[in-house]
Amino acid sequence: MSDRRMNGHERRTAIVKAVLPVFAKNGFANTTTRELAEAAGVSEALLYKHFPSKDLLYAEIKNFGCRAVEPAYEKVAGLEPSTSTLVCVVYYLMRCVAIGRRGDFDGWETRHRLVMHSCLEDGAFPRYLFQSHFTCFWSKIEACLNVAQRAGDLVAAPVTNSNKLRFAHHLACMIAIVHLPSEPVIDYEVSREELLRQAVWFVLRGIGLTDGAIKLHYNAKALSLFAD
Repeated sequence: MSDRRMNGHERRTAIVKAVLPVFAKNGFANTTTRELAEAAGVSEALLYKHFPSKDLLYAEIKNFGCRAVEPAYEKVAGLEPSTSTLVCVVYYLMRCVAIGRRGDFDGWETRHRLVMHSCLEDGAFPRYLFQSHFTCFWSKIEACLNVAQRAGDLVAAPVTNSNKLRFAHHLACMIAIVHLPSEPVIDYEVSREELLRQAVWFVLRGIGLTDGAIKLHYNAKALSLFAD
């Protein structure tokens, strides 16, 4: 850390940023306070001064780790429900989860590793993410699905609207996971951008959009500019 004297908020933020990779690598249960203090460049006593327990530090990690989702909320919050908005929001969500936004690759990888470790423990991190940060996507996409159906752009399917979005998110997560190792688990034989384009098309068909609606509203190149 910098030798410049920090105020309390700056110190807490610096600690959280420094220990994020440690939690992402080891998980909560297998990380010691000594390792956290060493990563943050502070004594254990100072660590405890700002975060009296590992649980409280991890609680702050959850807040910090989810903040990268907030720009996505700002992007979609002002869009009126429509078939075009549905395609836009699905693309943006898939991009953020599957390959990350440009300039945010390290944060993208860290968040996915935190999610994976948490799922092997108590699931607190992804549960918090779903409950507090993805609600905007759920409500926006459900509203868009209703509009698209009334417009004739959506075919009926025996799947609830909520699960359509969840399944899309799960696909994006799995694409991300297989790319976490330095050598991807699966070689899709296309670039990451092309993989995203194909995955989004697959999801749009899966949620029931007609060929005509996809052809009219899905322009991956234009949407990539919106996403960044």
